Amino acid sequence: MRAPAYGHREVETKFDVDSTFVVPTLTGLAGITSAAEPIEEHLEAIYYDTDDLRLARNSITLRRRQGGHDAGWHLKLPSAEVGRDEISRPLDAIERDPSAEGTVPGELADIVAATTRGRPLAPVARVRTTRRATTLRDLEGRDLAEVADDEVRAQTLGASTTLSRWREIEVEALGDDLGVLPVTGKALRRAGARPAAGPSKLARALGSRAARPELPVDGARGEATTGPETAGKAVRRYLATHTRALLAADARVRLDDPESVHDMRVAARRLRSALRTFQRLFEPAPAGALQARLRELNLLLNAARDGEVQLERFTAGLAALDGRDVLGPVAARVQGHLRSQRLRGREQALVWLRDSEYLDFLDELIAFVAEPPYSALGHQPAGSVLRSPVGKADRKLRRRVDHALSTPAGADQDAALHLARKAAKQLRYASETVTLIYGKDAAKHSNRAKKIQNSLGEHQDCVVAQSVLREFAIAANHAGESSFAYGLLLGREQEQARQTRDAFAARWPKLARRRDRRWLA
Repeated sequence: MRAPAYGHREVETKFDVDSTFVVPTLTGLAGITSAAEPIEEHLEAIYYDTDDLRLARNSITLRRRQGGHDAGWHLKLPSAEVGRDEISRPLDAIERDPSAEGTVPGELADIVAATTRGRPLAPVARVRTTRRATTLRDLEGRDLAEVADDEVRAQTLGASTTLSRWREIEVEALGDDLGVLPVTGKALRRAGARPAAGPSKLARALGSRAARPELPVDGARGEATTGPETAGKAVRRYLATHTRALLAADARVRLDDPESVHDMRVAARRLRSALRTFQRLFEPAPAGALQARLRELNLLLNAARDGEVQLERFTAGLAALDGRDVLGPVAARVQGHLRSQRLRGREQALVWLRDSEYLDFLDELIAFVAEPPYSALGHQPAGSVLRSPVGKADRKLRRRVDHALSTPAGADQDAALHLARKAAKQLRYASETVTLIYGKDAAKHSNRAKKIQNSLGEHQDCVVAQSVLREFAIAANHAGESSFAYGLLLGREQEQARQTRDAFAARWPKLARRRDRRWLA
């Protein structure tokens, strides 16, 4: 489990219990050898959201808590792996006044800006908790989990007020070993605990107001259909998945998570590719406008991501050279230039992400996915409609690869292989989109397209690296430095490009077998 670079990963299980429930002895389970004496805390939290609960409907919570050992502002974001990622900020001296409601820190408001999209944040619920917390430890005294026995009183805030009260048990893993959660959960259920009625205290307090997600989710209320699934709804499911991924990555770009720019680019590419491949299912004007904005977003993120990729590539290349061949301040030039490129690219991206036009685009994207403007074809059964656009993407890939492999080695072939790589990505995403319709055939086809994309992607990375190294060598010569090491790195990239191209050419006949495409007929 990869811990977030900017906060705490919260992984817990929750149970509802009656007032007479007695927490069972948990020592002796999953390496638990001791339990600390319970500590009682009195907590009060004010939860903030927009008037239409955009945070809660996207499984995000933002609260200002007083009392306990972790008083402060807490922002909890869904994790792509497991649990939630929590970002905490302390209360300042003024906010320690118990009568102050507090104002959301600008930093936290910015992190969720793609979700709120200009709507103001205001208090929506007050939750008071009397907590009796026990820490479970292993034989060496390491903390394994915290068991919190919570008496909860909640009050919604705003136009109407609802009061509720309940008791719940939370078990939070305190280390990387998550095995303690199912074992303790089983013991609690045997003692009479029940799975919690809601994923969080806030969700339970708000009830049905926050129950419907902003974007459609498989199995969500209101998503049930009768008869065969339509082609439009099958593609919408894919669009919804990657719109959520785009919003999640946006928050992490603002937090400067190392992989966030990559994740955001991939989400945008998947969305744009699906809209392009299956464009006949939707009205052309809104779908075309979204494609253009997604392309703009990808281009904007390129500088930041390219700097990351090249820095990692050249650092590894320099480490592989004989130290006697690294003449001059090579590492300093490479790292200084590429780190500056990454920082400049990220700052440019953040300026755009904080612009009202970007937030308007997100509004348009979410509105499109929530209620797509289907064409007549979009209402047809998925099984009879979606093969054709995937087959078209497959034929385009084969044409481009055949052309590239028949082109003499050189700049023209490099460009042709890059176009083939783009076609492989389109086929991969198209096949992903229809996997739930066509099953294993589509999943295997997506995997083959991914292999093609990865092979040609490595070749393109070599081509781009050669161009950058030539620029480094010229700059070094102008500065009176040796360009010898850049020449060695350039030779390595040229050889790697040749090997990658030849290996792909040898694999292509197997990857393009006719029998693997029969399902598209």
